[in-house]
Amino acid sequence: MIEIYSITYYVLIVISLIVGLLIYLKMAEKWSIIDQPNSRSSHEYITKRGGGVIYLFGMIVYIICSKFNMSNIIICGLFLGLMGFIDDVKNLDFKIKLVLQSLTIGLFLTTDYYVGLEWYLLILMFFFILSSINILNFMDGINGMTILYSLTFLISFYIINTHFIVFTDSNFLLIIILSNLIIGFFNVRKRAICFLGDVGAISMGFIYAILTIMLMVKTNSLSPLILFLIYFLDSGWTILQRLFAKENIFQPHRKHLYQLLVNEYKLSHLLVSIIYFLIQSIVNIIWLMNYEKGLTTSFLISIFAISSVVYLLIKKIVNKKLTLT
Repeated sequence: MIEIYSITYYVLIVISLIVGLLIYLKMAEKWSIIDQPNSRSSHEYITKRGGGVIYLFGMIVYIICSKFNMSNIIICGLFLGLMGFIDDVKNLDFKIKLVLQSLTIGLFLTTDYYVGLEWYLLILMFFFILSSINILNFMDGINGMTILYSLTFLISFYIINTHFIVFTDSNFLLIIILSNLIIGFFNVRKRAICFLGDVGAISMGFIYAILTIMLMVKTNSLSPLILFLIYFLDSGWTILQRLFAKENIFQPHRKHLYQLLVNEYKLSHLLVSIIYFLIQSIVNIIWLMNYEKGLTTSFLISIFAISSVVYLLIKKIVNKKLTLT
């Protein structure tokens, strides 16, 4: 049986998170922690950034309330998030960020939870975590995108944990979901009050990766990867496209499909974010409805292959129309 905190606990947690975020926004305004629009941005207004610190607040609240449960995960998440926050303030060189992220993830994988796993599994986990935090960071470019998309996998994880198989603490999931909803009030709007920043995207990318690994280890199945399907497609194929064009994939750009739709087709941020959210939600619902039947590796690969063909056709049509205009 899963023990959930009392309503009073959660009311106090929500109040703490809101107060913490409001204090941060005041500090961001005072210290000019802002995002200046440039030629590669998808926004037009100066906006406070770093609102994703609320995820760090959520982790701190959780570890205190849970009496230091999952401490290795929380400490690693906090450290990665702190690196993201420093980058929001100081704009660290990407090579430095990559080294620090790699060292943190490497140390994390040496904790007791992963002792005994085959070396090749640890290597795969390492690259999966590193890829997830950077993919989510790459995809965090328009209002509402990461917050809405994160809700799809966070809620899915919660449903799995409470109805199918326990693989983590539901209280942790609920606190992060609440953090997401709170920051959503400030970001999921036509003109955002603040952006998540690297601190938010990296923290959420780590949370997704770790929860996915925990579920895959528990069920001995790769099927949880489907919860990141749309982001994998848009980021993965765009990275390959840029590699073939001999571009520096670590430099900012406007070649993701969502960026083309916003910057070139002039669709609203919220509309594109909602489209991504709805497509991934439909995928998740179908998967959850058939969860107990299992999802074979071959079927998962087939889904990725078919989805890739659809994605590439859509992007080809979009790019063709842009060249004609």
